[in-house]
Amino acid sequence: MNTPVKLPSGKILNLARFIALLPVTTTTNNEYDLILEGYSAPINLESRDADALKQLLKLNADISGWDSNEQLRQNQPAIALLAKRIERSQNISQAESLQRKQLFEDFKQIIDAERLSGQQLYSQS
Repeated sequence: MNTPVKLPSGKILNLARFIALLPVTTTTNNEYDLILEGYSAPINLESRDADALKQLLKLNADISGWDSNEQLRQNQPAIALLAKRIERSQNISQAESLQRKQLFEDFKQIIDAERLSGQQLYSQS
């Protein structure tokens, strides 16, 4: 959303940089911190501003055109492939499991051998 939004308190925000809306737990006034990209400090919002912002964000999610059922339909090939991989990995033999474990151990040693001392990913140094 690139258009500015005017909140009930009169604050005007451009929500294109919206990151998060967090409740302030140190007060009992139901205040919120609005975190925007590029700002060094959060913007304090009172409860009615936060409620208006929540409603606005919910409306934008509803009109985005995203349909969860359509997304599931589009993801069916990937879901089927994942199900096959899960089934195959659950049915491997003990020998193949040990072979895979050894291959991974060899992989870790090769990776760590190529890194500088103290920057290994897998070994303790």
